[in-house]
Amino acid sequence: MIHCFFSVMPMFVVLFWLVLFLLDRPSDIAKRFLLFFLGVALVNYTAHWIYFNHNYTAYRLIDSFWVFTSLAVYPIYYYYIRLLTVDSKTDWRWCWILAPALLLSLFSGVCYLLMSPAELDTLTHELLFYNRPPRSEHTLLVRLQAVRIFLFKVIFATEVLLTLYFGLRLVKEFNKKVKAFYSNVENRELSTIRQMLFFMVLTALISFISNLLGKNLFSGSTALLAIPSITHSIALFGVSYVGYRQQFTVRNLKEDQLQGESCEPPFESETMTGIEYDLLYSKLEILFEVDQIFKNPELRLTDVALELGTNRTYLSKLIHARRDMNFSDFVNEYRVRYAEGILTLPEYAHLTIDEVGLHSGFSGNSTFYRAFEKNYGMPPGKYRKQQV
Repeated sequence: MIHCFFSVMPMFVVLFWLVLFLLDRPSDIAKRFLLFFLGVALVNYTAHWIYFNHNYTAYRLIDSFWVFTSLAVYPIYYYYIRLLTVDSKTDWRWCWILAPALLLSLFSGVCYLLMSPAELDTLTHELLFYNRPPRSEHTLLVRLQAVRIFLFKVIFATEVLLTLYFGLRLVKEFNKKVKAFYSNVENRELSTIRQMLFFMVLTALISFISNLLGKNLFSGSTALLAIPSITHSIALFGVSYVGYRQQFTVRNLKEDQLQGESCEPPFESETMTGIEYDLLYSKLEILFEVDQIFKNPELRLTDVALELGTNRTYLSKLIHARRDMNFSDFVNEYRVRYAEGILTLPEYAHLTIDEVGLHSGFSGNSTFYRAFEKNYGMPPGKYRKQQV
């Protein structure tokens, strides 16, 4: 009973989130694509359930589908990240990333169709369930399936590494764009997606080890089966939960960037020096030091650009050239400086630390604490006590 529970647990986690997404009827293209990811994962973990319960006949029928879904989940999740960070709509030219999964599963399917009952028994009991190496007396079709199993391991490991590398790169570039445009990046950065990528790599590593050791070792022990079952279930739940809660995507960023965009400036230079640039930067300083525009918690790059009569791209370059920082860090520096002043003045002693953050333009406590500690090396509460 317990063995059956662990073998079916990942499948039920996927099924739970599939139903939740379907009931929600997501209009966002990234969430709809995540729904496709979950559908593929459901087929994959159904095959796992059949395998670990030793249903040999059913597994032969679904093995080729397992090959496809196993080699498809990481490329699909990578493209889901692209829909969050780069692509505003589905680009079908990216279908090529599923080519290895499709070709190897077709190869496996054709071999299955050509194999005799005796060959199927050899494949099932020696190669698939007991991970024994192919022998010279095996038929050509059995040896071809052995080649397929080896190619699967190589392709799977390659896909995991490529998904991690390029996925992290996409998230990093997207977060840079967010910080360059918004002063408040809370709930806009994709830090949770980055964490999910690492956790998916961990589950892939466990799968890879179980393949090397032989899945029969896990199917014969409930305690060992619990390890991949629990880790896969947690990863699937985490990926689904984060995707379900994810509201901000590249589409929102592009829409916000288009709003309030002014005309191109009449002057521009690679060095960002000269009287015109000094004058523009002086106006920028007045906006922040005198008008205290930083107190607006939802201040955006385009808001400041409109006040200065320039555009966001030029202003972003100017801030980077003069201060070597992005827009978010530039604004938060003023907010932290203002908060530091409040914390040292007796007339503001009645304000809580959270209220100090809100008065300074921070929309969230975590952002305020993180920015303050970055600038002063300690939390704001500790800083206030030292001043007293």
